[in-house]
Amino acid sequence: MKPTDNLNEAGAAKATLAFDVSEYEQRIARLDDVLTKRGIDIFIGSSPESMNYFTGFDPLGTYFQQLVVFKRGDEEPALLTHKCEMVLAQIQCWISNVIVWKHGDNPTQIAVDMLRACGLPRGSRIGLEMGSWYLKPEVYKAFVDAMPEVEFDDVTEDVARLRTIKSSAEIAYMRKAARFSDIGFEALRNTLRPGITEAELLAAVQTKMSAAGSEYPTLPFIIGSGYRSGLFHAVPTTKIVEAGEPVLIEFTGSLNRYNSNLCRTVVAGKASETLWDIRKIVEESFWRPFELIKPGAPIGEVDRLSREIRGRYADYIPARAGFGMGLSYPPTFAAHPDILVGNKETFQPGMIVSLEPSVAQYDRLTMSFGYNILITDDGAEILHKTGRDVFEICN
Repeated sequence: MKPTDNLNEAGAAKATLAFDVSEYEQRIARLDDVLTKRGIDIFIGSSPESMNYFTGFDPLGTYFQQLVVFKRGDEEPALLTHKCEMVLAQIQCWISNVIVWKHGDNPTQIAVDMLRACGLPRGSRIGLEMGSWYLKPEVYKAFVDAMPEVEFDDVTEDVARLRTIKSSAEIAYMRKAARFSDIGFEALRNTLRPGITEAELLAAVQTKMSAAGSEYPTLPFIIGSGYRSGLFHAVPTTKIVEAGEPVLIEFTGSLNRYNSNLCRTVVAGKASETLWDIRKIVEESFWRPFELIKPGAPIGEVDRLSREIRGRYADYIPARAGFGMGLSYPPTFAAHPDILVGNKETFQPGMIVSLEPSVAQYDRLTMSFGYNILITDDGAEILHKTGRDVFEICN
């Protein structure tokens, strides 16, 4: 099929770019630098994050075979998408070369044709996101079978790192997304009471967040009360919240696919002495490591100290202390870098991370405490406005 060069011609739907064209061009220039250093001739991005980051395309049909293709040295990439998403590409992308396939076509063969059109002398190297959820083994095999004269290399981490340092425009989106999470927490605070169901809490939270402008999150919200908080990954059900029960929550604000999550355990009414004791430890395992976060500080030390503080509950630490946040699609918003002991990378200005230590699956409960954090030029800033002291909620 031919490129849809007329997508933005007069009379077409008006393009509504999430960023200035100059920002997309800067991203492409940085991608070009990475490919040059790696000796990669062509990049194929199968993740929706890459399609969005480099072209502006925000796909809903992530189950379709869709790709962004960039040849080193070119001024802009090309996009392969399904006809169902053609108009989305029309109004979202800054690029001119969008190729559309429809049911009955062979999208893998179309992708191979796109690559051959770039010129592929023997020995060319193609970079793939081999760690992507969206690159099917059958597609990779078809590429290898169709182009035995080229070499395929994994550039998943290289490309993910390009999204780690946020621009001022990206930071602005993350601030708004964090505000949506705050609104969700305030709705919980005003609604939580013994006798309400988890599903009713979800309705109250989502109603307020959606009314404020929050879009669909990368992950479902977590609301788990009582013994269900101990599940750690607990989506809300019709379970009734009882007086004195812990309620584990994670609410995620979203704007233009930039996600900001807020993690917390609260109590419906008065908390027991045991809950208070665990809460104090988990809270300390956030605030003391938070003081370490600044440009140049080793990332792994944050997780090491957080684990040390929770050492009494070492067997109930379910995961790393945190991870990068930003542009994301299902199935996860957890991005580079990992806040994990042993990680020798350092924090850099413009990174945004979620620091969210917990004691989980202990005595049928989970205690969690977390915020999103922006690394600034001289320290760190919490993006959320939700107060740190909210624990017992008595309505």
